[in-house]
Amino acid sequence: MKVLTHNHFHYASIIMVAKIEHRQRTGCPIACSLDIIGDHWTLVIIRSLMFKGIHEYKDLLAEEEQISTSILTTRLKKLEMDGLISSLTHPQNKKRKLYYLTKVGRDLMGMLIEMVLWANKHLTERLSIPADQKALLEKDPAEFARLMELQLDSWEEKYLS
Repeated sequence: MKVLTHNHFHYASIIMVAKIEHRQRTGCPIACSLDIIGDHWTLVIIRSLMFKGIHEYKDLLAEEEQISTSILTTRLKKLEMDGLISSLTHPQNKKRKLYYLTKVGRDLMGMLIEMVLWANKHLTERLSIPADQKALLEKDPAEFARLMELQLDSWEEKYLS
């Protein structure tokens, strides 16, 4: 924070610095990917859309991680701009939206499953994975991914057709 002085009055202002994204400085695929998915909330939102079947703002807001309304609104807009999610008007209430993963967003499934497997191996005491999902993930991650894809396809057939 920088304090500005004018005519013996002190004004405090926060100097906002524009974030320079990695993709403007480097061609590193990890750094460039982090520009899009590298904040805490983005992957939590994608997780909810992908694995939990949550598609409404109010339900994303109610998740146990307790994202704030302003952050959720900002992240949803950014995810839409980056092409990872899309939205449509809710069929029962024109004032609400349903959010869903695009092909680009769905392509993150393998990475997210690998993150879950890593956490299951190294953070076991902290995790809360439903027993049936955990068993399938440990036995056959590819089958788990196939079932999640089917679940997403089913939702899309219902709402996008």
